[in-house]
Amino acid sequence: MLGNMVDIMVGQRISVMKKSGNSKKGVRKNTWLLPRLNLTPDQRKAVEMPPDKHLLVLGPAGSGKTQLLIHRASYLADTYEVSSDSYRLFVYNDIVREHARRGVKHLGLYEETVTTVDHWCRLLYGKHISKDLPRTYVNLRIDFPVIRSEVLHLLEREKELQNQLEFVLVDDGHDLGPEVYRILKLVARHITVFADFQQKIVENGTSESFISKTLGLGERKNTLSGAYRNTPYVANLASYFIVDEGLRQKYLGQIATEPKVKEQPLCYISPSVDKEMDLLAETVKMRWSMNERIGIIVCTNKLLHELAEGLKERGVEVEKAIEMDAQNVLHMPYDFGNDVPKIMTYHTAKSLTFDSIFMPRLTENSFVGTQSEARQRMLFTGIVRARKWVYLSTVRGIELKEISILKAAKTDGHLLMI
Repeated sequence: MLGNMVDIMVGQRISVMKKSGNSKKGVRKNTWLLPRLNLTPDQRKAVEMPPDKHLLVLGPAGSGKTQLLIHRASYLADTYEVSSDSYRLFVYNDIVREHARRGVKHLGLYEETVTTVDHWCRLLYGKHISKDLPRTYVNLRIDFPVIRSEVLHLLEREKELQNQLEFVLVDDGHDLGPEVYRILKLVARHITVFADFQQKIVENGTSESFISKTLGLGERKNTLSGAYRNTPYVANLASYFIVDEGLRQKYLGQIATEPKVKEQPLCYISPSVDKEMDLLAETVKMRWSMNERIGIIVCTNKLLHELAEGLKERGVEVEKAIEMDAQNVLHMPYDFGNDVPKIMTYHTAKSLTFDSIFMPRLTENSFVGTQSEARQRMLFTGIVRARKWVYLSTVRGIELKEISILKAAKTDGHLLMI
């Protein structure tokens, strides 16, 4: 049974290999950042908008928002001769920070210009309020909500600390809270926010209307018109998790043209957890042997460690892309410059891109406590991390209730289900 299922996937893959000429694993360079000359007119417009007013750039998944964040930083720094200590690129988490730093380095910018809002606030707190950082009672983690609140009060009181940055650029602006935007408005002369509210997976994130009102945008918005990263097969599957039908049709109208090769996403409904792990390991090995970058996305850190161990037992080494622990020390190293498969949570996978995405253990227990609409946004966000192909798996009898959505995709011919 397992061999037959692998044969199905190998059959798809051989077709792709013949047309692409890609059959051996090799060394790759970090080429995820496109040259500015290769950007579309819409993308170049977003990069080169003058910083005389704040700007909100909206774009669907795959429209290149993180790329444009980096290119705009380079454009503004060069055009307006802004030193590296006078601007910042704010990304959502430490994982995306490490990924984005490879991009800014490629353009000759300083890696230190890429950070998170929480890290920047922590530095300001330590310099102007106290070197003794507030921590939570439960696990002694740094209490960033307290730090953000104190930094906001500090900026409101101390006028000399305001406008200390010439510009800031914000990635995943849909998942930052209202307090962050009040801080940014005080600290920066110009703010550019990149966002896609279909990918909002943080419950206390903000809204498009709040960002527009807080930053005084009025009609100052730039909307990217196309999704260029995902194949139509990936984008079509993702569209099933867009709740609003009008938004779904709008998204489908922006996806890329039909590719030359057909490789449909796959969903495996396993009879047991062990067999799910067996096929996951075999399929990761197969895709990795074809020189693909692989991302494995799960719901919790607990499940991340469990699956990493299960894969290791089956001969598959992965790197855990997880955020800092209570003492702000990484659990283990990871490197986005190599081809070792990465395993991460939905929240830490934001803004990352891989050739193939694996989303195993789609069961009710994995998503306990997450409301249905939030689940759908998480699944959408996970699927669109993939450029070429998506693999989903669950266990029969304990499937995520959204399996009904996947069955609809199968009926419509947009998903293989075995």
